[in-house]
Amino acid sequence: MSKDNDNDLLKNLDQAKVNRFHGKAIFVAGMGFFSDAYDLFVISTAAPIIESSVVFGGQIAGNTFISGMIGAAALFGAFLGAMIFGRIADKKGRKFTYGVEMSILVVFAIISAFSVNVTMLIISRFILGIGIGGDYPISATIMSEYSNVKSRGKLVLSVFAMQGFGLLAGAIVGLASTAFLPVTESWRFMLGFGAIPAASVIYLRRKILETPRYSLEAGNKTLASEAVIDATKHSTGKAVDTNGAPNFSRRINRAIANKYWLFLLGTAGSWFIFDMAFYGTSVNSGTVLGLIGYGAVKGNLAQTVFHIAEGNTILALAFEVPGYWIAVGLVDKAGRKLLQWAGFSVMAIIYFVFALRFTTIETDLSLFIAMYGLSFLVGNIGPNSTTFIIPTELFPTSIRTTSHGISAGSGKLGAGIFTFLVPTIIATSGFPVLFDLLAGIAFAGVILTLIAIRETKNMSLEQASSLNVDQGASGHPL
Repeated sequence: MSKDNDNDLLKNLDQAKVNRFHGKAIFVAGMGFFSDAYDLFVISTAAPIIESSVVFGGQIAGNTFISGMIGAAALFGAFLGAMIFGRIADKKGRKFTYGVEMSILVVFAIISAFSVNVTMLIISRFILGIGIGGDYPISATIMSEYSNVKSRGKLVLSVFAMQGFGLLAGAIVGLASTAFLPVTESWRFMLGFGAIPAASVIYLRRKILETPRYSLEAGNKTLASEAVIDATKHSTGKAVDTNGAPNFSRRINRAIANKYWLFLLGTAGSWFIFDMAFYGTSVNSGTVLGLIGYGAVKGNLAQTVFHIAEGNTILALAFEVPGYWIAVGLVDKAGRKLLQWAGFSVMAIIYFVFALRFTTIETDLSLFIAMYGLSFLVGNIGPNSTTFIIPTELFPTSIRTTSHGISAGSGKLGAGIFTFLVPTIIATSGFPVLFDLLAGIAFAGVILTLIAIRETKNMSLEQASSLNVDQGASGHPL
């Protein structure tokens, strides 16, 4: 098969209408992100129970270091998992480990639920996080490489938007657990439940075909042709394989170091910045809601946790879930870059107002929830969604999952660091200082996006990852 035949294959894929294949792919990849979000955020509801004097002999109560580690362990694991699985998926293929990351999640969600001490809980949450992190580069890239040009943003973000339902499920399971189970054991059900949605897609992930773009890169044109037929239901003609595969290791190192460093700075840096703000506040939302008096009932742990779960449910329904799906509707029209810098800008303004007027705002619960929730809404419409899709488009096939893994891993590293620090910042400096930091972080995201990210809407992946498109005066891609 000639280069022209390769281009025809990809053209068929790029121009295909959205069909049942894409719907199935959204489910298979999306249930992973449902599980990822559930496992990462349910800890905000479970944490008050785990940290109380009735669990693990009360050894966590009042210890901000251990509290921070419980919240951050899965995020630090996700940092490592994204790096490892992203690298493997470029060397061995997207399909090679697809489903393995969900198996890790299933096993260690269950193990974490049966933790007998703090050490076991932190370690099991860390390993669970490795599976979560591994899901990011593989699922994002598979969906992107199978999508058409016109709807690629919508399709990829439909996968990511399943996080919103995972957030909501975590809050609802928290409500049900505290309502029907003994409070001292309800956290175990919350953590263990995360294994169920993850287990539902392991088999389907193992059955998915390798993406056509990776198969072409590796010289397997027969498999590429089969995958295009599967995705488009149209014949692609006779395929002829070539021998061997490209040297991914050398190509990865050379391409990133010499050509794509600015893109990588933009995708990894903006994800690091966003996740510091997003996870640093959302994973600790139970603490935030509790400290401002929402649902806290002195001497009644069950009622306190129930009301914190109630607050998380309100945030998810009113702000977080809608934000994801507004992004799905806007991303292919407004574009990735605009949504990202605009979202960072509004977040910075909200955090700055919080820092200046926190004493006034905290006395008005409705105003607090509205502003706190609005930060999640614009975050999900903007950088939370765009940081996920942009790395699947700015880098060529041979380094796509590695670059996405570095970017997603950087995000989870930022999330882990700030999640770990938030309880200490609140305890030592108070909320105004926390929101001052968040405002500065979000503003840095605006600057980095404008400098190091370029628009990729309505481009094929080959065009979007080309260094010859829309270069600035400095010669670097914008």
